[in-house]
Amino acid sequence: MTKLLLPSLSLLALFAACGNDGKTPTSTPGPGAPAAPMNDHGTPHPLGELTLGAHTFQVIQAGDVVAGKEAAIDLEFPAGKPLPGTVRAWIGLESGQGSMKGRLGKETERIVHGHIEVPKVIPDGSKVWIEIEANGTTLRGSLAWHP
Repeated sequence: MTKLLLPSLSLLALFAACGNDGKTPTSTPGPGAPAAPMNDHGTPHPLGELTLGAHTFQVIQAGDVVAGKEAAIDLEFPAGKPLPGTVRAWIGLESGQGSMKGRLGKETERIVHGHIEVPKVIPDGSKVWIEIEANGTTLRGSLAWHP
């Protein structure tokens, strides 16, 4: 019983670690406000705005990108707009070669959040790539990541 319980509890703790407690901002503060950690992932770095099909959103990197580690990404959508069903992200080249695509999931009514594996060797020209599946079409765009 203990052998089954411990892995289950570890998994539960991992998923709970990203949950917003309502006190920690999940996005960047307004102009002039100090940057606050995003769910304990680090200082938010707004990367810019992307429009993929009918979806326009802000891309926010939490903390620093470190080769061989995990990076946290938030996509912040305007209030009242529907979130896309399937969102993936990766750091690397557009082809995804040498990178691991990570699926992002709904965190709040406006935020899609996820963790992506950073390649052990980050290729020259790498970017943060966002891919959305909508109406049977895969749309993708990129922004430069914050070092």
